[in-house]
Amino acid sequence: MSEPSSALGTDSAPAIGLDEVRATIAAALDLPVHEVTPDADLIGLGLDSLRMMALAGGWRKRGVAINFARLAAEPTAAAWASLLAAAPAVPLTPDPAPAPPAPPADPTDAFALAPMAHAYWAGRQAAELGSVAAHLSVEFDGAGVDPDRLRDAVHSVAQAHPQLRARILPDGTQRIGPDATRVSVVDLRGADAARVRAELDRLRDERTHQLLDIAAGRMWDVTLTLLPEGASRLHVDVDMIAADAVSYRILMRDLAAAYRGEAIAAPDYRYRDYLDRPPVDAAVRADDERFWRARVPELPGAPELPLSAAGRAGTALRVRRMHHRVDGAGKAAIEAAARTRGVTPAMALASVFAATVARWSAADRFLLNLPLFDREPVHPDIDGVVGDFTSSVLLDVDGTAPVTAEALQRTLHRNAAHGTVGGVEVLRMLGRAQGRQVLAPVVYTSAIGLGELFDPTVTATFGTAGHIVSQGPQVLLDAQVTEFDGGLLLNWDIRADAFEDGVADAMFEHYRASLRALADGTAAPGLPADQVRRRAEANATAHDAPPRTLHGRFFAAAAARPDAPAVLGDGAPLTYGELAAAALRVAGALRADGIGAGDAVAIHLPKGPGQVIAVLGVLAAGAHYVPVGYAQPPARRAAILAGSGARMLLDGEALAAALARDTAAPDPADTDPAEVAYVLYTSGSTGVPKGVEVSHDAATNTIDDLVERFALGPADRTLGVSALEFDLSVFDLFAPLSVGGAVVVMAEEAKADPAAWLDLTVRHAVTVVNAVPAVLDLLLARAHGSATGVPALRAVLLGGDRVCVDLIERTRAVAPAARFAGLGGATEAAIHSTVREVTGPAPAHWDCVPYGRPLRNVRCRVVDGASRDRPDHVPGELWIGGRSVALGYRGDPERTADRFVEVDGVRWYRTGDRGRYDGDGGIDFLGRADNQVKVRGHRVELGEVESALRSAPGVDGAIVRVVGEAHRAQLVAAVTGDSPAELDPAAVLAVVAAAVPGYMVPARVRVLDAFPLTGNGKTDRAAIGALLAGDAERAPARAPGSALERALLALVIEVIGADPADPPGVDDDFFALGGDSVQATALVAAIRDWLDAPAMTIAQVFAGRTVAGIATAVAEHDDPARLDAVAEVYLEVSALGADELAELIAAETAEAAASDTPEGDRA
Repeated sequence: MSEPSSALGTDSAPAIGLDEVRATIAAALDLPVHEVTPDADLIGLGLDSLRMMALAGGWRKRGVAINFARLAAEPTAAAWASLLAAAPAVPLTPDPAPAPPAPPADPTDAFALAPMAHAYWAGRQAAELGSVAAHLSVEFDGAGVDPDRLRDAVHSVAQAHPQLRARILPDGTQRIGPDATRVSVVDLRGADAARVRAELDRLRDERTHQLLDIAAGRMWDVTLTLLPEGASRLHVDVDMIAADAVSYRILMRDLAAAYRGEAIAAPDYRYRDYLDRPPVDAAVRADDERFWRARVPELPGAPELPLSAAGRAGTALRVRRMHHRVDGAGKAAIEAAARTRGVTPAMALASVFAATVARWSAADRFLLNLPLFDREPVHPDIDGVVGDFTSSVLLDVDGTAPVTAEALQRTLHRNAAHGTVGGVEVLRMLGRAQGRQVLAPVVYTSAIGLGELFDPTVTATFGTAGHIVSQGPQVLLDAQVTEFDGGLLLNWDIRADAFEDGVADAMFEHYRASLRALADGTAAPGLPADQVRRRAEANATAHDAPPRTLHGRFFAAAAARPDAPAVLGDGAPLTYGELAAAALRVAGALRADGIGAGDAVAIHLPKGPGQVIAVLGVLAAGAHYVPVGYAQPPARRAAILAGSGARMLLDGEALAAALARDTAAPDPADTDPAEVAYVLYTSGSTGVPKGVEVSHDAATNTIDDLVERFALGPADRTLGVSALEFDLSVFDLFAPLSVGGAVVVMAEEAKADPAAWLDLTVRHAVTVVNAVPAVLDLLLARAHGSATGVPALRAVLLGGDRVCVDLIERTRAVAPAARFAGLGGATEAAIHSTVREVTGPAPAHWDCVPYGRPLRNVRCRVVDGASRDRPDHVPGELWIGGRSVALGYRGDPERTADRFVEVDGVRWYRTGDRGRYDGDGGIDFLGRADNQVKVRGHRVELGEVESALRSAPGVDGAIVRVVGEAHRAQLVAAVTGDSPAELDPAAVLAVVAAAVPGYMVPARVRVLDAFPLTGNGKTDRAAIGALLAGDAERAPARAPGSALERALLALVIEVIGADPADPPGVDDDFFALGGDSVQATALVAAIRDWLDAPAMTIAQVFAGRTVAGIATAVAEHDDPARLDAVAEVYLEVSALGADELAELIAAETAEAAASDTPEGDRA
């Protein structure tokens, strides 16, 4: 009779019938077989993903090619029996016989780390979110623990479990050695309460953040604190390179048994044997590799959570534990809710976590890292072995729609079905594909199904498990759920200083509320209540002012005070009476030509009084005006005229003719304020300019708020520096003319001359400057060199671009009494929409003035891709709503419908700008959505890099652009300052490197005397980008400059498999070239061997990153001249062909043999 394994090598799988399937499932669930009916929902019976994977693995071991994902798709016994009956066979090898007792470990016998353990070891030394250990630290509060018995028990456990005696070698391997465990005893029995509390806090902080000396074999640390009245606290900290969470339970169970005097027998199977077990079936492995290679291009990155400066730089170290307990009734309610959805409780809980992360992630799609405890049943003693048996699966989450447990479970089952390629390997695939080191720093661990957190004998012996913290390198947030005391314990271990203030607490409270909603069957929570309240207060802007026209108040003022000055400049001033008369003559001529309500009149005039006359004339005729820039190219001018439907063009000739005509001056038109006042054409993404239609009411709503807010009156003068086709000009004209003040205009030839602006400002005592920051910057530069400054200036209103904080003090230096405000908005929202006045010194963390809060009758939102409000500090699209919103785009209903939407009775403009709410109801402006770029897979907000550049001493302007492609793509920057000649690019970059991650540091900085400006006075980013791109084309990859650099470059090319015909430069990032932690380990080994550099460590690769940087790091610990000499030898040897090398070795061997032969024995 053949053995049960006789199916080996056959084409048919062993027969597994329905009854056997039911019995196998019942055993896994510890249920009577009769409860596992053929059509019962196995997930509803309690079958989770871990058990499902184990069942699939067991059937595969019996020769059935069954896939975990197929089992998960139809979770009934009947369906599984059908699947097993139809499944093909797989080739098998017999299960190995139980191994003989493990021989004593050879201290010279090193062996490899498991993939996850290697990642922990490499992460310890990484620059980004490194310098911490992967460890699990638990405090047990009990009584009467005896120090001597504890020491004996600890050493017994260490002898039974070799991994607790492992030493991690510099090359990333491990060796079992003698027990190096330390048991510390702290005696506080005689201390007062204050000292006890202080010492316990100190010990907790030390033990939960320590880096055990794993190179010396200190894989765990045990501290016993003896407390007054017989109490004790046992603190056990284990490095997870030696033991995963399940192994922690094993060693604590054994520690309790040894403490009670029970013998601890070493398992009859070694962890290192598990690592050496036969590999998985090659066909299965190849299929899994194909699956993940196909998925790599579509996989997202990590969640983009609101990080602090330390979090962004990857230097946050401190871990904070947050926890929530669910009692037995709550656990039952969650399990019932999961059953109704057809998902496991673990996935129901995971979906709550994923939805919380999605709410706070700026990226709608992201990866979660899910560790799996999947020790394979290769030996009867395997469940007693201590080691790192974890793998991980990456779960891609799509937050563009509400996250559901059903969708997550399908994704998990699909990904886990290809689990022979673990999450660590997938991250390396991503890294190679994207040319960077890819992290998955948000971790979700479910231990549901593994039983209670600790064996009852552990808590009976050492006390209740209280403070529990797990920490890991390159992890921002580690969430866990485990069964505890009949219910659930849900923990978050979070890098406390990595997040913006309040974010971690808000996220965790949302998580808790979502858990309650899951259990209660109620709707998931929205924004935190305090954030909803602050935003409602900020948006409480209702102001019941009657609508009006732009021109109405001017003509009323002209009738009341005709002799008051209205337009000032280089020529003779125009009084209100003169300006009104001229405007009405133009209106009369227009009406005589048939122009009236609803008509568009284009204005194509140079700067000066003529523009003011023309604008007022068009409005007085009942029409609306369409500015056409005086220097516009003919093609664009023609496109605007055609798109606007203008019935007439008022140029210099036409205006002169209208003023000369003998037509009756009409009364100003009584236009409906809801009608169009002007159409401004802005750049379109398709290359065709788009015309924004703005009503009288929208524009006057903005103007009236600012007039009242800054108390403008008849004595005020504005500087008309903005071009007529730029919406700031609307305020420049109509704010003063609505209150009896005057506008100071300049000639066309002076529009780009800061000296002329200053002259007009001083000569006419300008009191209000409303401009883009670049214009004020140029004006201040002139004013600083003047003798008098601009003492009449009392209000500075800046909008249209980022307002850098240096402008605040520079303004006060020349205009001490001036109020200073930054304003935000868009042409589509009538000039300005938000305001932030700065009344004192700018806060230290500002580099730009925030957007601030909405003006009257204006509301703001920051939303995600699904139009849901973003929480505080989370970037999203800025929406502006209310009375100042434009009517739409001229002649473009499709674009209008896309950008202007109505929600809950409010009309909103979707700006396409990125912003975020601060913690106080204000808004920070983050730039255009299209100002986000990807550099070697990293999503980079250029505004953040520019902010870091502006923080450098002497820098007051910065522009960053991306140049190059693929692995050569890099950030480059241009900066300006008050004293450009004194700016040192290297010093500027050093400041940036201290503020942002390495991938956000520009490769080069170019210092400019001044930024070029567009016709509207804004910084011309396109021109600067072209300049920087030209620099890049002239800067090829830098070649090695020394023998050491040449040798290191050769080793890097070999390790990463680069093309020697197109070698990287010595300044190219190792990880950007596709290197990962495994290849970094190989590079270290090669450097040690070939270049005789025994002090080389993987940390130096992480820190140096480039060939040049690594060369510097190596030379710091050795003689540079010796290293160069060794490198020359290596280069000579590596250049030899195989035959030449063989001849050289043979010759050296013969020479050595001859030198060893005694003189008398030689022929």
